[in-house]
Parts: sequence; structure tokens; C-alpha cells
Amino acid sequence: MLVSSKNLNFKKKSSLVAFAVILSFLGLNDSVYGSKHSHHHGSMDSKMSSSMKRIHLKKVTRDELLDVFKMNDNLHQAFFKYDGKEVENAARRLVYAISQVSEKEIGKLLKFSKTKLVEIKASKNREENNQNYHLVSMALIHVLKKYDVGKDFNAFSCPMVKKKWIQNTKREAKVNNPYASEMPLCGSQDSKY
Repeated sequence: MLVSSKNLNFKKKSSLVAFAVILSFLGLNDSVYGSKHSHHHGSMDSKMSSSMKRIHLKKVTRDELLDVFKMNDNLHQAFFKYDGKEVENAARRLVYAISQVSEKEIGKLLKFSKTKLVEIKASKNREENNQNYHLVSMALIHVLKKYDVGKDFNAFSCPMVKKKWIQNTKREAKVNNPYASEMPLCGSQDSKY
């Protein structure tokens, strides 16, 4: 029996479609085709909800971490408006706030962040600074997910620029993407504390 290449291509495409339908039915298609949030604005990812149990902190440690998140919020705002000099100054203030955290375990989690914050400079291009801020944000998101610092701060992400950040949702509930001035509302809230 002779099989034409046209018939073979049809069979390959049919198999791929059937495979995608099966994965979709099983809820596994996100791992093949990417996140559910390919370009949503303001939806929350159910994987990271307030039902996750976070570690309760002593008041002193909680206050120190809240100061870190407040300084990060200043940096987030500087990135959102993107004034290079203000971005650099806000990064320095965040380094100082991180160095004031007395809990050793949390200090270890944020050690790498301090090195990335020091690399944020007005003289560097925005993309380099964005990448460093994203790396800092990833560490801060880890801390936010692990430790109870209240309800004011939440994690966000933008699938278009493939970056994450933390935002003060008490101050500003709508998405404020600090990485993409051309699409400042692009992204989604990934946590709700």
C-alpha cells in the first residue's frame, strides 16, 4: 500500500489535534502550550491563592519585611514611571531595607537580591535594569509566599515580557506593569492575600 505525503501530513496533524484535545480534557495542556494566562488582564492564578498557609512572623521581623516591601513598592513605582536616576536611588534604599532584616533565614533568601539591586544603575539600559529587577522580584515573591506580611502586597506577572513583580494592591488594585511602558496594564495578579 502506497501512502502519499499529503495523506501522511494529514495523519500527523490529526494526531496532534487529538493529542491536544486529550491534554485539554485532562487539564494538562498548560504544560505543553504555556500558561493559561497568555495575555489576560487582572485574572488571578488559582495556584497561588490566599489559602496557602504562610509562616507567622514575630512583630519585629514582620515590620522589617514590611519595610522591605514598601521600599520595593517605591522601586516598582520608579520602574513604572521609569526615571533612571530615581530607579537607582530606590534600588539603593531597598538594599538598605534588606540589610536591616534581622531574621537570618530571610536574609539568606534575599542575599542574591542585594547583588542584583546594586547592579541597577541609571547609566544602564532599561532592559538590563528590568532583568535585574525581575530577579529581585522573584526572590521577594518567594518571601511573600512563605511569610505572612499581611494583605497589602501581592504577586503579579506579565506573560508578554515574561517577568514578575510585587505590587501594593491596597494602594493600586489594577495591574501596573513596571517592565513595559507601551502596555502598562498588561499582566495578571497571581496571588490574593
